[in-house]
Amino acid sequence: MVTRPDVVLVRGPQKRSWLPPVPPLGLLYVAGALEASGRRVAVVDAAAEQLDDAAFRARVKALGAPVVGLSGMTPMRGRISRTAALVRDLTDRVVLGGVHATRFSDTALDEFPDVDALVVGEGEGPAPALLDWWGGGESGAPPPGVRVRGRPFVEASPPKDLDALPRPARHLVPTEAYGYLFQTRGPITTFISSRGCPFRCTFCDKTISGSPWRARSADDVVDELEDVVGRHGVRYACIFDDNFTLRRSRVEAICEELIRRRVDLHWKCEARVDGVTLDLCRLMKRAGCRTIAFGIESGNQESLDFLRKDQDLGKMRGAIAAARSAGIETVGYVLVGIPGETPRTTLRTLDFAVQTEMDFIQFSTLSPFPGTDLYDLAQAEGWFVESNVTNPVDAEERRATLLPPGWSEADLDRTLRRLYGGFYLRPRWLARQAWRAGRQGTLVPRAKLGLRVAKWCLGGDRVGAGRAGAARSVSSA
Repeated sequence: MVTRPDVVLVRGPQKRSWLPPVPPLGLLYVAGALEASGRRVAVVDAAAEQLDDAAFRARVKALGAPVVGLSGMTPMRGRISRTAALVRDLTDRVVLGGVHATRFSDTALDEFPDVDALVVGEGEGPAPALLDWWGGGESGAPPPGVRVRGRPFVEASPPKDLDALPRPARHLVPTEAYGYLFQTRGPITTFISSRGCPFRCTFCDKTISGSPWRARSADDVVDELEDVVGRHGVRYACIFDDNFTLRRSRVEAICEELIRRRVDLHWKCEARVDGVTLDLCRLMKRAGCRTIAFGIESGNQESLDFLRKDQDLGKMRGAIAAARSAGIETVGYVLVGIPGETPRTTLRTLDFAVQTEMDFIQFSTLSPFPGTDLYDLAQAEGWFVESNVTNPVDAEERRATLLPPGWSEADLDRTLRRLYGGFYLRPRWLARQAWRAGRQGTLVPRAKLGLRVAKWCLGGDRVGAGRAGAARSVSSA
């Protein structure tokens, strides 16, 4: 007899992507916390299982859980609403967590009538407490971090000791179904070793993890990485810390321990350009690092200052050169449509990317999150438009896009295509990547990427699928 789960956490159906999804780390952390509290948990990831609406509903119905939980960011409002509607008649209660539920906790229950409760902030504590409260007859106020209609709300304190948190419940999802654009081998998983970011970029959202930086110990980080290799067969990890290299001594300790234990894992991290040196990059490479992503944003210093990046082009060049010298691939996130730039001055960023010999660039239109300083400025100035201008790897077909003076939607579209074509369709870049991909065994997926970008640059496919760079959170810091 199959035991019915107490709760099923879901990632709902979405438009079919040419890229495989990455594991839903936030849901898996909550699943791990629920399991640690004694709950039976299932996860249905429609993206990984390639489920359409009917198949997704059938899976959730067959599980028969009395509670269904989901998560989502603000650009995914439409998907949140659709997913909640799909499961509403299949369960007793629907719970929403994540960035949108946290940023708009005072209005989200009105926005999504199919949702019964919100988990606000980091969910590992509030989610199990909510199930306890419901199981106890809803006596007294809801637990901290839980918002329910007509009841008082109290914020929850974020966890301080990240080493004490239960591990993500990776055993609940099909590891082999996931992938990542820049992976050098597979299977892959997602991973986080710290939370929070102390920097002050005007477009970045810190709704969930906040500004204070909290980090796991090096031993705890390596224990989990060793476990994902040994228990799940993972060979590549995407470390999605907002700034993995913030404390050099911790990075060194992690790398030295990975080397000492001979953990056979390739990994990618995200870093500020002022957080890496040649010596550190060489150590990271020995420990398995194969890719570093930098929040470049612009090749114009005035734009970096406007965005309050607190970094300069010289440091960018030095960091990129250090990674390249150590044999680590570099990815740059770049914003298009920054106030003060024009289509012509934006091309300086292309010159910068070519001159520094970055391996990959993601050029994205600028869509700051609600609650950020740049969002407030754009609202006050009337700079937002609902636009279908996207890049070849954007998740949304339409998005609220910043359109400052000197730009039109046609300018954005032309500039994006010129940037992508000017970077990716260079013979030298194509030859270098073909040689490297051949050595890595990633020639086929990267050839598909090249063909898709070429088609898009030439005016073809306008619908992308993947991570929306300008709508990312502080992982670009």
